[in-house]
Amino acid sequence: MAFHRENQTIYLITGKGGVGKSAIAAALAQKKASGGAKTLLVELGDQSYYKYIYNQEINYLPTQIKKNFSISLWSGETCLREYVLHLVKVKKIVDLFFNNRVMKTFIRAAPALKELAILGKITSGIRGWGPPLDFDVIVVDGFSTGHFIALLRAPIGMGEMIKSGPMGEQCRKIIEVLSSEKFCKYSIVTLPEELPVGETEELKKDLKATIGQSANIICNRIYPNPFSEDDLVQILSDEKSLSANSFAEHLNEIYTREAEQIVKLQEISNDITKLPFLFTADGQIVVDELEKILQ
Repeated sequence: MAFHRENQTIYLITGKGGVGKSAIAAALAQKKASGGAKTLLVELGDQSYYKYIYNQEINYLPTQIKKNFSISLWSGETCLREYVLHLVKVKKIVDLFFNNRVMKTFIRAAPALKELAILGKITSGIRGWGPPLDFDVIVVDGFSTGHFIALLRAPIGMGEMIKSGPMGEQCRKIIEVLSSEKFCKYSIVTLPEELPVGETEELKKDLKATIGQSANIICNRIYPNPFSEDDLVQILSDEKSLSANSFAEHLNEIYTREAEQIVKLQEISNDITKLPFLFTADGQIVVDELEKILQ
């Protein structure tokens, strides 16, 4: 199939909730923008996390944060509304459609409709279908694990159900974009902990089975180890300082557990990015520091 924008790249970031994927998505977007690429960071949902990081209201239309870097907040309904307006051209008619009680119920209940609208928007620039999406790079702060896989499966199910016509054709083009290593890059964010690592392994398999793509793994919040093995042994054996002994024992347990989980991740993938634990609660500082570390 021919595509409209051959030079656009989409980065989709997912992972278990609470692992820091939003901060990493923002850091990646900032890095791409700093490198000269016109970049859009996309939040999925109804509430913005980034408004607290950047102290700006984030809405559906791109909010420019700085040169080459903008942020949007997309929900299924807002994506669907924009697409219908693009087709119908008359806002009053679109408002009547979406404000109608029956249609509201249908939109809420229709299986995969909102997911399809979101993926249609994400891939619209490459497909050249719908409102223009004039960015070199799109970084998507995706849904967590199971919801993310459900999102990707939406056009697959719809494309199988609708064999002909524009909707079926566009579903198949969406799948082709999502399955292309040229256009889409996937990252799974995890922590060096047993439960997130287990979910990461399952998600990586599900991604491969769903769209045939392999995801790189980003292991976040790894505790920095300021001690050599000899230092720890010496502190642990010092009977005169019980508090230092107890603290060193606690650190040793953390490092041992993390090392075990990192070995498991290396068995899952040879494409792993390791990021340190950053000792600050300031979201902007976290994003800026991660930007410096990311390759």
